Amino acid sequence: MPQFRYQALDAGGRRVRGEVTAASPAQAAALLRSRGFTVTELREVEEAPAQPAAKERRDLLAQLSLVRQGEVLLCLKQLASLVRAGVSLTLSLSVLEKQTKSRKLRYILRQVREAVEGGVPLSEAMARHRVFPRLVTSLVRTGEASGLLDVSLERATRYWEERLALQRRIISGIIYPALVFVAALGAAIFLIAYVIPRLLPFLQEIGGELPWNTQLLIRIGEVVPPNLPKIGLGTAGFLVFLLVALRIPFLRYYLDRYKIYLPVLGEIFQYALVVHFAKTMALLLQSGVSMIESLRATKETVGNLALQRILERIEEAVLAGESLSTPLSHATSIFPPMVGSMVRVGEETGGVDGALEMLAGVYQELLETKIERALSLIEPLLIVLMGGMVAFVAAALIGAILASYGAMSHR
Repeated sequence: MPQFRYQALDAGGRRVRGEVTAASPAQAAALLRSRGFTVTELREVEEAPAQPAAKERRDLLAQLSLVRQGEVLLCLKQLASLVRAGVSLTLSLSVLEKQTKSRKLRYILRQVREAVEGGVPLSEAMARHRVFPRLVTSLVRTGEASGLLDVSLERATRYWEERLALQRRIISGIIYPALVFVAALGAAIFLIAYVIPRLLPFLQEIGGELPWNTQLLIRIGEVVPPNLPKIGLGTAGFLVFLLVALRIPFLRYYLDRYKIYLPVLGEIFQYALVVHFAKTMALLLQSGVSMIESLRATKETVGNLALQRILERIEEAVLAGESLSTPLSHATSIFPPMVGSMVRVGEETGGVDGALEMLAGVYQELLETKIERALSLIEPLLIVLMGGMVAFVAAALIGAILASYGAMSHR
C-alpha cells in the first residue's frame, strides 16, 4: 500500500508532519482529517529520481503511447475527490501523476501540473491536450469561475460515465450476433474450401441430370477454392479502401448524413445524436456555460460531421439574435419536430436546460427500446442465415445422392 508524506495543522494550529499509509490520496486525506488535522501538503513517497536521459526516453515513449477513455475518466474522478477533500490543485495533480500507470496520461498530467504551477488556469492547461474533451474543459472553466471546481468535475465525469456505459451496452449486445456471424462465415468457408472440392469428383461422375442446387454447388467448388487468395486480398483491399475513404471529410459527411435513413439502424443513429446533443447542452447550461460556448463545446464532442455542420448553422443563427428553437425547428434532417417544440416551451418558461434534460430522457428511453428491438432482430436473422446456408448445402448433397441412385437404377 502506498506511503504518503504529509504536512498539516492540528486542532491547536501547530504544524505537524509525518507519513501515513493509505490506498489512495483521497483516503489518506480523509484519514488525516479524522485525526483532527487540516492537510496543507500531501504527496506520495517518491522513488529515486531518474537520470535525465532515462526521463527523455520515457517522455518519448509516453508521447507515442495511447490513452484509453476509461483511464482519463478515472483520473478526473480522483481529481474531483481530491479537490473536494481540500487538497490543493497542484498537489492533487502531482499525486495523480505519480499513481497513474499509463505513460501517456502520466506525461499529460505532468504537463498540466507544470502549466498550473506556472499560473495557467486548469481549464486552459487541459485544453492543450486532446484527451480531455471540450465538454470537460468548458465545465472546468465554469467551475473555476464559480469556485465549484469539484462539482463541475463530478458533473463531467458522471456524464462521461453514462456515455461510456451506453457504448459498452451496445457493444456487449452486438458481441453474440457477431460471434454467430463469424461462425456462419467460417462454416461457409470450410464447406467451400474443404468439403465441396472433395465431393466434386463424386458429383461429376454421376450420370443423369443433377438438381440445380447441386450444379450451383459444383460451380462454386470449381471457382472459389482456387481463387481464395485473390478473394481474400480483394476483400482486405476493399476494407482498407473503405477505412481510408471514411477519413475523407467529403465522403464521411455524406455517410453521416444519410446513415440515419438506414432501415432498423437509422433511428438508432438519429436518436443517439439527439440524446448526445440534448444531454451535453443541458449539462453545460445547468453549469452556467453560455449558450454560444455550449453549442461550440457540443459541436466539438460530436463525431457526426452532418450534425457538426447543423450546429455551426445554429450557432450562427443564435449569434444573429435568433432563439435556439428556431434553427432547431428547421434542422429536421436530424432533429425530430418534438425537439424544437420542447425547446421553444423551455424558452417561454425560462427553462431551456430543463427542457433539454427532459428531451434527453425521452429520447434515451426511445434509443434503448430501438437498440433492444434491433438486437432481438439481428440474432434470429443470423441464425436463420446460418441454418439456411447449411440446409442449402445439405439439400444439394442429398439431391446429388438421389440423382446418383436414379442414374444407377436406369443402367
